[in-house]
Amino acid sequence: MKLDLWLFMNKITKKDFAARLQVSRGHLQEIVSGKRKPSVKLAKKIEELTEGKVSKEEVLFPEEFQ
Repeated sequence: MKLDLWLFMNKITKKDFAARLQVSRGHLQEIVSGKRKPSVKLAKKIEELTEGKVSKEEVLFPEEFQ
């Protein structure tokens, strides 16, 4: 599942999720939009916080999941 869809379905703002990840909202926005790839550590944290609904592979390699 794409991260932006997961955020929408769970009614979580990018600002709130960025705070949970301990990154800026702008940094998260760049990851969501595909302009920036997260570190492996951050991708694992996204996977953990989404309880596996958004996989680290999907965040690291979004082009393979389109």
